[in-house]
Amino acid sequence: MGGTQVYEMVIDGRRHRVETSVGDGWSNSATWWVDDEELATAKSAAADNLYLVADEEHELADEVGAVRARFTTLGKPVRATWFDGDRSTAEAKAQLGGGGLDLVPEPGSPAALREDRMRAKPRLYAARHVLAGVGKVVIPILLAALAARFVVSIPWPDWDLPSIPWPDWDLPSIPWPSLDLPAIPWPDWTVPGWLVWILDHLKYILPILAGLLFARAEISRRQHQDAERARRGAGGTSAQGSRRSGEDRSAVRDVPAAEADDAEHSEGQSADPGDERPGDVDRLRRDVADEAEGGPLDQPRR
Repeated sequence: MGGTQVYEMVIDGRRHRVETSVGDGWSNSATWWVDDEELATAKSAAADNLYLVADEEHELADEVGAVRARFTTLGKPVRATWFDGDRSTAEAKAQLGGGGLDLVPEPGSPAALREDRMRAKPRLYAARHVLAGVGKVVIPILLAALAARFVVSIPWPDWDLPSIPWPDWDLPSIPWPSLDLPAIPWPDWTVPGWLVWILDHLKYILPILAGLLFARAEISRRQHQDAERARRGAGGTSAQGSRRSGEDRSAVRDVPAAEADDAEHSEGQSADPGDERPGDVDRLRRDVADEAEGGPLDQPRR
């Protein structure tokens, strides 16, 4: 494989990374890492969707969700989508394809450029899919016309082939029963001309409508995914806990040993020197004088 498409995103405090093939080989492949630990890899020569889930025995199997990597028919990566839930629930969501959060493609990669074009010019993106639908209708017609013209223009030889003497079988007739079914009084209704025209040209209209609907759905999906990324990045429901824990960690600093000893020594002492009364200071001085003279320290002075 000559290159890879990388998708990354931090979700619920864990960094997810997916690397996929780019369509320059004979098969599609995808590998999923969580916090630099490889959890799953998948490879297929025919499937356009690869599903990545952690092993059942892994300690994070029910915490990290699942990932679906999607490819085009030609093997080009489209996106990598993360699904939440325990292992079985996330895998079911990935199989159904509903919801999920698209991981962010590596800046400057083909997948990132595709997302940028969709955001910048959604109408042009929709028009491209409509033109693709038109191409699915027009190109087969043109190819059929060219093939018919080519076949007619070929000077085929005039072969005089012998006739095959097929046997003359006299098969018995089957006596089918004669059923006299009642006539159904169908209503006398004439189909409108516009509906007849649509039904006659339905095979040409469907690809165009499908391209338009697909483009609109993809644009709407992209807008929803961008809003979800912004919500999580700004501290949404799932990001507040990780951001708060990060702030708590940033508030903790390394304290030098000398500063820690000083703090331990001053613990329990009054922070305000004014808390010591003058009488206490005089009593302390008299005790020191008594100790110097050899007298007892526990005799009170008046």
